[in-house]
Amino acid sequence: MEIGLAGLPGCGKTTVFNALAEQHAEVGGFGAGEIHRATVRVPDERLTRLSAMFSPRKTTPAEVRYLDIAGALGAEARQSAVLGQLRNVDELLHVVRAFESDVHPHPRGSVDPRRDYRETTAELALADLIVVERRVERLQRELRMGKAASSNPQWRELELLESFIPALQEGRAIRTLGLSPADRRILRPYGLLTEKPELIVLNTGDDPSLARGLEGPLQAASGGGPIRVCSLAARLESELAELREDERREFMVDLGIEELGRDRVIALSYQLLDLISFFTVGDDECRAWTIERGSPAVDAAGVIHSDLARGFIRGEVVRYEDLVATGGMTEARRAGVLRVEGKAYPVQDGDIVHFLFNV
Repeated sequence: MEIGLAGLPGCGKTTVFNALAEQHAEVGGFGAGEIHRATVRVPDERLTRLSAMFSPRKTTPAEVRYLDIAGALGAEARQSAVLGQLRNVDELLHVVRAFESDVHPHPRGSVDPRRDYRETTAELALADLIVVERRVERLQRELRMGKAASSNPQWRELELLESFIPALQEGRAIRTLGLSPADRRILRPYGLLTEKPELIVLNTGDDPSLARGLEGPLQAASGGGPIRVCSLAARLESELAELREDERREFMVDLGIEELGRDRVIALSYQLLDLISFFTVGDDECRAWTIERGSPAVDAAGVIHSDLARGFIRGEVVRYEDLVATGGMTEARRAGVLRVEGKAYPVQDGDIVHFLFNV
């Protein structure tokens, strides 16, 4: 799963990328079409606890992938290239500026997160409107002039796209319209920007306190749907990322920072994709595996290896909380909290699973 960073000029998009990825990509130092990529571990206290319980040779967390695409929204020379790249990602990470800077003043003359968010959302809606209107025109011609049968599934596609036009003309996002999972599957090939899950990150620069009173109003202004708001002192955290762990902790104590904002941003990125983690444990490895929420056990087994899905017999499942409470898999079995599940069982977030198979 890939998450694409987007924002207006001067929002600090690459600095946010550096803070999340703990990298040192040069701000403004890459050309049109170039992409910074980083695979980032998803922080999960459950995996940390499981690793402490089993002392495995290896611990493997879940991961997400961030893309920082050259260019900003509103930069006309490269805008189309940026939008084209963003259509291919699974989620948007929308960086909104919340910091002042005399060295790098806001291009609009003042810092106003709600204004900037409305502007970029309207711009993305316009880009989607162009795609939708073109597709509607083509479908109308093919279906109505060709007298397609009423059972043709493209009629539903046409109805859906036509219903988006008024909202997009008003600069509203498609994600606010309450789409069903079936409708989202129809839309997937289009890569509509305002249909994607969106994480709004208020970039507070060096000062985490600037986010006070901003997250709630911005969440309300977003209009609903799969969207969340959080904050990140990107410049501060990108500098902290360059320090050794002991030095970083010392600075955090001095600055009164209890936890890094990057961990919350990464966790929310993961949650917005409607992903969950299940775990496999043992002396060799404790690992978090990523699946879509609601996936059946046979699909979860296939994520580990295709042979497990092909020869699936059953899954032995215990809830994370029950495993921690009992102290291990053997103890969980004795306590009667380890259960046997079949192929259709919807794996839950935090399940520890041992798959039995035969090929």
